[in-house]
Amino acid sequence: MAVQGTTGKLSPKVTAVYDRMLLTRAVDNQLFDMFGQAKTVQAKSNTKKAFAYRYKNILPATTPLAEYDGTNIKQENKIVREEVEYGVGHYGDYIIYSDEIDLYDFDNIKSSFLDILGDQASLTIDTITRDVLRGGTNVIYADGATDRQGVADDKKKIVENDLIVAALKLKTQRGKKFKGVISGTTRIGTTPIRSAYVGIISPEVTTDLRNLANWKNVEDYADYGKSINEDEVGSWGDFRFVESFNNEPVVQEDADGDDVNIYLTLLLAQNAYATVTLRGKGGIQTKVKALGSAGADDPLDQYGTIGWKAIHGAAILNEAWLIRVESTASIEDGTAKHYYDYS
Repeated sequence: MAVQGTTGKLSPKVTAVYDRMLLTRAVDNQLFDMFGQAKTVQAKSNTKKAFAYRYKNILPATTPLAEYDGTNIKQENKIVREEVEYGVGHYGDYIIYSDEIDLYDFDNIKSSFLDILGDQASLTIDTITRDVLRGGTNVIYADGATDRQGVADDKKKIVENDLIVAALKLKTQRGKKFKGVISGTTRIGTTPIRSAYVGIISPEVTTDLRNLANWKNVEDYADYGKSINEDEVGSWGDFRFVESFNNEPVVQEDADGDDVNIYLTLLLAQNAYATVTLRGKGGIQTKVKALGSAGADDPLDQYGTIGWKAIHGAAILNEAWLIRVESTASIEDGTAKHYYDYS
């Protein structure tokens, strides 16, 4: 199969007959934005920083009140507010197209370019959020390992006890289960789901989870129609799991000097993190500059540009409500991933 590069110049195939079906490319679904607090950036606001507040709970008042004797006024309690600040950045990319491709090309290639850039924007935002969540300090190493090196050396897989401990951690820290997730639309509304904690896993980890006792595939749910989305694969105990093709492993060298893939499963309670999302006016913008829009820098109207720009940021709000489980996987595919051909 011949692979051609397209840079916005006229294709040499312009005079040939071709199949007008656009070949499908691999596209990742955006998942990491679904389970956090969704924020938008207001117009004319400072977009370099964003912040969120967390109020600490007050302990139960279990001491009976004494009768007032003129002096024994109960000491007032105080509300403690913690502020979490995180950076918000502008991201974007563009491509250039020529006047000849605009005039002669056999297809509406500019629409295809815009579609590709839209996928790039989605993947960019998803990756930024993913990397923030992976930086959490609340970690369980699979099957009794004490660090990532131990996971790599002994090829540790996820076992039932890892999920039992994780659920216990979330419950004792009063982590709330999800009863709704962010809609996959331009709105900030939520879609109701069956109550559960959520796990974001790599496809390789799914096989190991399916081998656990009491695992339930999503198609076996009594309320299958209320699955989180098409990427939900099943549930175990208090957790419902969704696959992310963008949840790539990290590489750790084992004691023998071999590279081992370490998979990072993220187990979440509600309100564990916040994101400034693509939703809302100005969250993501398409930028199309027509031929000649560069003025004197393009005196013969020979090129235009198509691009996107977005504002995004993410932060962990409560480390206790986000657990990273590090493990290896029983079955892996060593074939080079075709969707990496953009590199």
